[in-house]
Amino acid sequence: MLNLEINRWLNFNQSCSLCHTRKEVHQGLCESCRADLPWLIQACPRCALPLQGIATANGCPDCLKLRPVYDRTLAAFRYDFPLSQILPAIKYHRQPQAIGWLGAALADFLPLYYEDQHWPEALVPVPMHLLSESARGFNQAQLLAKVLSTHLQIPLWQELHKHRRTPHQANLDLKQRRQNLHSAFCVKTTPPAHVALVDDVMTTGTTVNTLAGLLKEVGCERVEVWVLARTPEVR
Repeated sequence: MLNLEINRWLNFNQSCSLCHTRKEVHQGLCESCRADLPWLIQACPRCALPLQGIATANGCPDCLKLRPVYDRTLAAFRYDFPLSQILPAIKYHRQPQAIGWLGAALADFLPLYYEDQHWPEALVPVPMHLLSESARGFNQAQLLAKVLSTHLQIPLWQELHKHRRTPHQANLDLKQRRQNLHSAFCVKTTPPAHVALVDDVMTTGTTVNTLAGLLKEVGCERVEVWVLARTPEVR
């Protein structure tokens, strides 16, 4: 039943999902609400950390100090209102309907960064443990990746799995986050040479950095990260 509800929201046009009008609706939002979203304009090119100053081509001070394994991060939004309310509601209150218009917005945003670059060969949703996914009813990263795959015509690659259940990262500090993910993931087959990891929010980047390292260990050459929103916390 939940999957039917998710598909209904993802595939049918609705009135504006934020103000609930039916005027000038584009990909689920009216133009005013779409313009008012917290679009991420200035960010570190490596980790997408929101910046007030001018970012260098090599990244923010944190990335220069400790270079991430992943090659770059693209985030459409700052983790700010209304995303700071919508994204937790998706995960913790079983309200995945916003993934449709959020994924469409991200799909519209991404081509700005690929005018003279090659697109990834495949999209890799950040996996959940089967028990955690069963308890929630869905994996929001997988739903988002499916929306992006449809819009951008890039196939999914779902051979990355989480085989050890771990505590929620949100409740841990940076050191604990790294220890928490040790040996939690596995890869079933050789990945494509160029992929994009897909997730809803990036905070410290610990999870995607761990996954990028694993993918590169088994043959991946370039790993990008695509997320809806990036938090302002400094790592």
